[in-house]
Amino acid sequence: MWPTSREGCRLFFCLDRSSYFETLHLLDQQNCIVGISGYVVRPPQARREKPRVSAFTSANIDKILALRPDLVLTFSDLQADIAADLICRGLAVL
Repeated sequence: MWPTSREGCRLFFCLDRSSYFETLHLLDQQNCIVGISGYVVRPPQARREKPRVSAFTSANIDKILALRPDLVLTFSDLQADIAADLICRGLAVL
């Protein structure tokens, strides 16, 4: 399950395929991930435990905002429109 409090954990939303999630998982920080894209497939529990609210080039902005991430991790310039929309709404995007 994802955290219900922000104590001691920065919360991330991952728009990429799997690399960010896998890296955070290997660092034992998977509980800091509040949402993923539909393209995340590894590790297998990611699809069972995390809400999927985006594809690679489209996203449900309202659902991402509802997850209240501290940082949205993007992957490609193809996600520039999503990133711009999130930035305009006050989210940090990398």
